[in-house]
Amino acid sequence: MQETNLYTITVPVMQKALQALDKILDKVTAMAATKALERRPAPYFEDALLQSRLVFDQFPFIAQVRIACDNAKGGAARLAEVEIPAFEDNEKTVAELKARIEKTLAFLKTIKPEQVIGKENIKVTLPYWGGKHTTGFEYATEYLLPNFFFHVTTAYAILRKNGVPLGKSDYIGGLPLKD
Repeated sequence: MQETNLYTITVPVMQKALQALDKILDKVTAMAATKALERRPAPYFEDALLQSRLVFDQFPFIAQVRIACDNAKGGAARLAEVEIPAFEDNEKTVAELKARIEKTLAFLKTIKPEQVIGKENIKVTLPYWGGKHTTGFEYATEYLLPNFFFHVTTAYAILRKNGVPLGKSDYIGGLPLKD
């Protein structure tokens, strides 16, 4: 049985969700290649999906993916107490979003369990918290993971709303089932 600690409840969980999001983007590419929106070419369809949102005052799909990646890399870096890599927010295509996910996954692979295990009581601050802080555990469980999954779920919902053929198994990914 795998040990439960601050690392195992954060980094591998976010890696799995980002891998699922990457596969979901493959379905967007496949759909864009076979179906056009309003009889326009695939790039128009892809762009329409990337700019789509659930409601007018919510970020579009492309931003949801960016923010999910930023949450993963920023959260892991804060818990490991290492520098957060900076990514430009300049993606305009599904391929570029996939590259951002890959960069994020590559960074997450550099975070080792020993860098995060035992960091439950470190002070974590964010610029918009007005000088206040949380503990590492509170940050992970009450901010990082809920915020990360909010953006992953919203990205999924935007695609479902637009007819991308996705199911729960696309979101959850494979399960480590045992006999």
